[in-house]
Amino acid sequence: MHPKIGSLLARFPRVELIKWETPIQYLPKVSERLGVDVYVKRDDLTGFGIGGNKVRKLEFLLGDAIAKGCDTVITTGAVHSNHAFVTALAAKSLGLGAVLVLRGKEELKGNYLLDKLMGIETRVYSVEKTSELWPIAQKVAEELEKEGRKPYLIPAGGASPVGTLGYVRAVGEIHAQMTRLGVEFNSVVDAVGSGGTLAGLLLGSVLVKAPWKVVGMDVGGFVEGLGERVKKLALEASELMGVSVEVPEPEIHDYGFGAYGKIVREVAELIRFVGTSEGIILDPVYTGKAFYGLMELAERGELGETVLFIHTGGFPGVFHYGEEMLKLIQKA
Repeated sequence: MHPKIGSLLARFPRVELIKWETPIQYLPKVSERLGVDVYVKRDDLTGFGIGGNKVRKLEFLLGDAIAKGCDTVITTGAVHSNHAFVTALAAKSLGLGAVLVLRGKEELKGNYLLDKLMGIETRVYSVEKTSELWPIAQKVAEELEKEGRKPYLIPAGGASPVGTLGYVRAVGEIHAQMTRLGVEFNSVVDAVGSGGTLAGLLLGSVLVKAPWKVVGMDVGGFVEGLGERVKKLALEASELMGVSVEVPEPEIHDYGFGAYGKIVREVAELIRFVGTSEGIILDPVYTGKAFYGLMELAERGELGETVLFIHTGGFPGVFHYGEEMLKLIQKA
């Protein structure tokens, strides 16, 4: 851990859900194909539940909830939401209640199947956008308050100033690992949905004066004004930490293929390539699209000679959309 990051974050309540540093792995076959050295930060191996990037945010979010005396966590997302499932699972493991306010079709597969297996309370609504769930979640909170409970609301993806601290901390870990590896990353690439992970990477990189640029891959217009939202989150987190910094404008490329959650043949084929060449499974909603973007930009020489990809997890998405992916590949 970088000492500056460790010092700045020491005063924030945090529950330990991740018991180790996630490894950084070199991808020889992908690197050979691109002519660029590609590494992966294996945050799919954060180790709690299904793993993934949300666990880093939850260490601080649930630490905050417990410090404030809350007894029930409420969050929102699509029915296939990695964030929603792992939030509820972590809350329950800490003795807290959990209510998931979700949108979509109730099908027993992927994360929604896990929700049901773990006995998690879900409320599913037919709305078009996840943002439309927030007022509903607030009403659920009011309902629980009338019952004498003390709810803690977490926005979709854990994208809040407190949640952003999780990836500020991750930068401290990455910087220390880079030094031990004896490499210098030119770019750090991340899938961007709600924006909290990218905001934390941006802020942390500024704080440690990192040699790399941070590059986000928008996976499909999850939120409007994504660049502004990411910068705002980074600045709000810096204010929370008591530091004044200049946060650069986020570099974000559109690799949503038209919509959030849209499954496309190019990404399905890429998932097969990375899996069969490196043994790493990407998902079709987040990491598959982001890695596709990484390969295109790397081939154009836009990411430098050494690139680090943040594998943010999402493995259950393969089981949610697996049949659709397979049909697309078989048609090719």
